[in-house]
Amino acid sequence: MKFLSSLIFGLTIFLSGAASASAAEPDSIQKAELNGLVAEINNAAQRKDVTFIANNMPERLFKEMALRLKTDEATLKQSFVKQLDSQFASLPANAYHLDGDKIEYRQTSKGVPYALVPTRIETKETIAQYPTLAILDNTKWHLIYGGQRTVQNPVFLEIYPDFQDVNIPQETITRK
Repeated sequence: MKFLSSLIFGLTIFLSGAASASAAEPDSIQKAELNGLVAEINNAAQRKDVTFIANNMPERLFKEMALRLKTDEATLKQSFVKQLDSQFASLPANAYHLDGDKIEYRQTSKGVPYALVPTRIETKETIAQYPTLAILDNTKWHLIYGGQRTVQNPVFLEIYPDFQDVNIPQETITRK
């Protein structure tokens, strides 16, 4: 009887470990969804449709930021769109590009999947390259802009505490 209990306990531990290990790696459908989002964001960037880009930020993040800033979500989103608009206005066509072919899939120390999407911004004088964080929130991919500063932001960490140990590589800027 003791052997049977140990066997069942061991099997339960093995199955729960296998389930959490498989949950950490995004499946082929999730990877295809992220590739689709990357393509849509690239198309929006070409059209300078910053509203589309802003609307792909997680709603929970906008909600909490608005609460902290004592404003409503619509006002916060409008402010974000204006900020993006001013940044994209000075960029030449095709200057912003997310590389969907070189996405790196990773997981936090708690097994939460995320991805780093290589991003390139090319201006007349410089080429900036950096990874953009992609997270799954409520089964939907979202791109999180701002690099390591965002991941260290207390509001972000309250909403997504599993990302506390995530380190996003710094951008590299090359002068032409």
